[in-house]
Amino acid sequence: MSALVEDLEPVARSLCRQFLASVEELMLPPIRVTHTRREFDEQLHLYAKGRKLESGIWVVVDKRAIVTKAKPGESAHNFGAAFDICVVGPDPYPNDAALWEAYGTAGERLGLAWGGRWKGIVDRPHFERPDWKTLRN
Repeated sequence: MSALVEDLEPVARSLCRQFLASVEELMLPPIRVTHTRREFDEQLHLYAKGRKLESGIWVVVDKRAIVTKAKPGESAHNFGAAFDICVVGPDPYPNDAALWEAYGTAGERLGLAWGGRWKGIVDRPHFERPDWKTLRN
């Protein structure tokens, strides 16, 4: 699993750099990128959390342990079109809705899709190209 901005595909790389600069310009608390490109086997490992495979079907065994709905090939991370962030400091994922909203809005202004708007599994640290599925072809 990579945390390197350089591992993002070119459009996402540019958007990520613009996002990081925007956060700085807005004088929001500093952030760092924690995840960029993710291999399919890494995605499978994350997808398996809270689930087990029974006769070829994934069965939920612990809803609280589930961290993603995306199987391998179904995540923008698998194509280098998404990145996750955390806040630099003692609490990397503060329980501060207004702060996450500020980061999310900054990303959305650049044209990024923000995981904080998702239904089901809300993923505030996640940003992606909204058109990333075109990269699967």
